[in-house]
Amino acid sequence: MTTTWPFAGSLLAGSVCSTGPWPYILHARCCDLRRRFLVKPSLAPSGAKGKRGSTYRAIARNGRILLCADRPLEELPGRLIRLRLQTWHRVYLPGETPQPHGILLCMRGIPDEDTITPVFEMRLRPLAEATGELHIEVGGRMVLDFFLATTRKGSRNPFPFGCG
Repeated sequence: MTTTWPFAGSLLAGSVCSTGPWPYILHARCCDLRRRFLVKPSLAPSGAKGKRGSTYRAIARNGRILLCADRPLEELPGRLIRLRLQTWHRVYLPGETPQPHGILLCMRGIPDEDTITPVFEMRLRPLAEATGELHIEVGGRMVLDFFLATTRKGSRNPFPFGCG
């Protein structure tokens, strides 16, 4: 694994972990994440639950995965997204330098016609049923499972890390 911090091994698994550089960038069809992610409270006005600036935030039930998206969790299922997985740094006490805490999932919607292959499918599954190329533990013995869904003709690279 080529991550920049030692705790990734406890949160990430699968064949993808050993093929690409950290941070990972991939395209996926999103599933319903509301069962395992809690909307992070913010100072946003009422009616904008979880909104912070121009993004929406939620945290996995294990407290180690922070999700930032351009849409609320309710609008993500079924959408094609560009997903960036990177180290989530956090300051524990005022005046300290940020320390690695978990994984930051940055999700941005992309139009279906602008897909870059391959496209992964995301599923929330029990840890024992995880069979995809990448698994991210989200708490409660559940994983966010990514498996290869489609590829465009002539695609040589099975994993799109670093694609823009």
